[in-house]
Amino acid sequence: MTDQRLRELFDDLAGTLPEGSSRAGELWRQGTRSRTRRRWTVAATALTVAALVVVGIVVSPEPVERGITVYPSVTPTHTIPPAPVMDTAPPPSGEAALPASATALPERWAGIPVVTAVSGPVLALAEFGDGRIYVMKADGRVPLKVKLGSAGNGGTPLKPNSLAPDGTMAAFPQQDEVVVVDLVIGRARRYPVPGRNEMVLWRGERLLVEQKEANYLLDLATGKAQRQPYKGFAGVAGYRDLRIVSSDGGRTVVQEGGSEVELDLRGVTGEGGRPVGDHGWQRDGLVARSAPAHHDLAGRADVVVVADTATGRLVRTLLLPWGDSPGTRCGKGGCPVRGWISPGTVIIESGDRLLGWNVGTGALSRVADLSDDVTAYSLRSG
Repeated sequence: MTDQRLRELFDDLAGTLPEGSSRAGELWRQGTRSRTRRRWTVAATALTVAALVVVGIVVSPEPVERGITVYPSVTPTHTIPPAPVMDTAPPPSGEAALPASATALPERWAGIPVVTAVSGPVLALAEFGDGRIYVMKADGRVPLKVKLGSAGNGGTPLKPNSLAPDGTMAAFPQQDEVVVVDLVIGRARRYPVPGRNEMVLWRGERLLVEQKEANYLLDLATGKAQRQPYKGFAGVAGYRDLRIVSSDGGRTVVQEGGSEVELDLRGVTGEGGRPVGDHGWQRDGLVARSAPAHHDLAGRADVVVVADTATGRLVRTLLLPWGDSPGTRCGKGGCPVRGWISPGTVIIESGDRLLGWNVGTGALSRVADLSDDVTAYSLRSG
């Protein structure tokens, strides 16, 4: 009903009222107030519904505790990397029960005969108690007929990384020089490298020669040794020029060229997360390295870690308990990594035994038992 029609009805009603009465205007004002209240009621109801709808969108339906701010749930913009898988090796007394690996290396080195010549690929170099270095093959060991002195630090010239990954060459650090032997034709060449050369790492057709005070990159084709901007013994074995460097603050990084990624060892290792032991070994985008166990296992175990060289993320770790005889398994420098026997299996030295650790499945196996008179060795990695 329109306002005009209401006004006409009030005029008709006013004609029936006593003369001079003002009720017509009063009735009109009351009607106006009633219509206004109805409009406000409808508007308020609509606002309440709208508010409830908005509240239903932005407020979590979960109960809210006093003093706690509840935010809308959102999809994370980053993912948390999964924790590395932790495998545990049996104690040294349980290693004999591990399955044997199907490798070309002799399973037991104690009875390998000495021969003058034997065919087949070179599997390792080994120094025995007689002080001689032998070329190890499947059917015997052949003495290496090259005159060598001590390394720059006074120790044996046979280093864990002396044998090239393909088994065709061998390198021995000496005072002020490096001797490189072609094991296929038996020819040796001496390269001048100044200083107390202690370690060698193969870099394809070049060698990284490490000293405490300097590092040199030796080009075997030209014979030139170029001094590097770093020093010490942080190199990683393998063809890529990787280094694992730890600061005094415990931060550990994998360096390659001018870039580096952090290797997060917190919660896995002790001593501030600084790796120990011999050089790590890289293969197919992974690097394996020994390290001390976390502080709650200090003095009772060591670990080996495998990390992604591109991201620094730990892929897998192996805990190696010492057993009942501390020091007989890993020693002061931890259980060192000695190479890779396949794309997915790391070789680890455990006392006088070599273990194979498959980083894909975590399976452990026996690779070889070293004899007591083996004082140094270098394995073919391939």
